[in-house]
Amino acid sequence: MTTTRNSRIRPAAKFFLEGDNKFFVKGVTYGPFNPDAEGNYLGRPDQVDVDLALMRQIGLNVVRIYHTPPSWFLDRCTNAGMRVLVTLPWEKHIEFLRERSIRRQITETVRASVSKYGGHPAILGYLVGNEISSTMARWLGARRVIEFVEELIRIGRAIDPDTLFSYATYPPTEYLLPQNADFCCFNVYLHNQRDFEGYLLRLQNLTGERPLILGEFG
Repeated sequence: MTTTRNSRIRPAAKFFLEGDNKFFVKGVTYGPFNPDAEGNYLGRPDQVDVDLALMRQIGLNVVRIYHTPPSWFLDRCTNAGMRVLVTLPWEKHIEFLRERSIRRQITETVRASVSKYGGHPAILGYLVGNEISSTMARWLGARRVIEFVEELIRIGRAIDPDTLFSYATYPPTEYLLPQNADFCCFNVYLHNQRDFEGYLLRLQNLTGERPLILGEFG
């Protein structure tokens, strides 16, 4: 399911490409809002249309969301020429590596979500996790956490190999960098401009020859 309006994006060293042209991610987070009766966290379709139009007017091309979206949301993003970076939600504040049932539930969440939306032209990629706390990472073991995240990426990529996959980390766990991610994603909140610029330089070194996306910043 592809259109001339939204073709697949692929990584190329430190950049993204759309066809033969560089694709620069200019994005914003969207939601979550209060859920409706169907468990949708992205608001009403009419309001989404208004918001997407405003985003395009100011030059944005990507929205990051924090819940799996209804199909109508993705369709509207395609029509607006917007791409979607989907954060797949799961319980990261519990000891998720110590219970087989919890691990199975997480992997099934990834598998079901990617299967549901596979091939949709609005999908830029998936973040298979977001900000596992430094305390939890130390408690469970950083290597084991990374390996689990890498396994989630493998599961998703096996279903939709043309879509981008990564994990959103943050400064206290900057070492949680899955090696099989298509790009690196960091949430960074540093309020001093000089500190922020310095940390961006550090991130460029940490991420090596992969694109870097700031999933959140402020």
